[in-house]
Amino acid sequence: MLRKLLVVVVLMCTISYASAGTVSIGSASARGDMRVDSNLVKGNATLFDGSVVETGIATADLRLDKGTEITMATSSRGILYSDHLVLQQGQSQLATSSSFQLQANGLRVTAIEPNSRGVVSLKPGNTVEVATLNGSFGVANAQGILLASVRPGHALSFAMQAGTGSTAFSGVGLLSSENGHYYFTSETGVQYEVTGRDLKKYVGQKVVLMGTVQAGAAQAGGAAPVIAVNSIHTNGTEGYGTGKSLLILGAILGPAAGIGYAIHEVTQPSSPASR
Repeated sequence: MLRKLLVVVVLMCTISYASAGTVSIGSASARGDMRVDSNLVKGNATLFDGSVVETGIATADLRLDKGTEITMATSSRGILYSDHLVLQQGQSQLATSSSFQLQANGLRVTAIEPNSRGVVSLKPGNTVEVATLNGSFGVANAQGILLASVRPGHALSFAMQAGTGSTAFSGVGLLSSENGHYYFTSETGVQYEVTGRDLKKYVGQKVVLMGTVQAGAAQAGGAAPVIAVNSIHTNGTEGYGTGKSLLILGAILGPAAGIGYAIHEVTQPSSPASR
């Protein structure tokens, strides 16, 4: 009998120790069924670092301890961590004032203003759409290089393109000059430093620019990426038009080299995930 009691005490201590080492990072609730770590859940669930959340015909609200709120649309799937969500399927709405990231297809979406709210959707053809409802969001690649800033009421679509040059770039924007340096501000709200010939005559004009992003220009210390210009001309009939913008920026470092992102402005912003 004493041996049985000792075994029970040891098991209870083991369970208590395991539970103490697993810290909750938030909670999930759904008006219907959802799956958390492959377990069917009705109503509410506790979330841990690395929890896999899947929705069916109902949406799910995820609330993290740091004040971040995520609404996963129907038929969505994501892996939740304390500082980011990896969206693997469907659509999620993110409301946050922190550095929390929503990652999808190698892109990193982060709020750059307080109380920002936006929607990230995975579309057919390996396309990611980012729409901002309040505040603004920055969209960066896996190396942390900013591709675009998405402003309220706007949506940008990012399509992965295999076979593009690993540092190819093209875009429409305004060319400016400061302290002997030239800068290109794209229609997606990102500024790049540019180098090349005959840039002075385009200062103050809206231009179509093509070039390559210089290796090592990964915004160290907040500096703008540097583009070596291959061609430039004013945004006339040969341009992409004022209603949309196109930006192709391939990976500079790491194993993702050779994969680029085509970015264009969507005519209508995405609607938020709804019940």
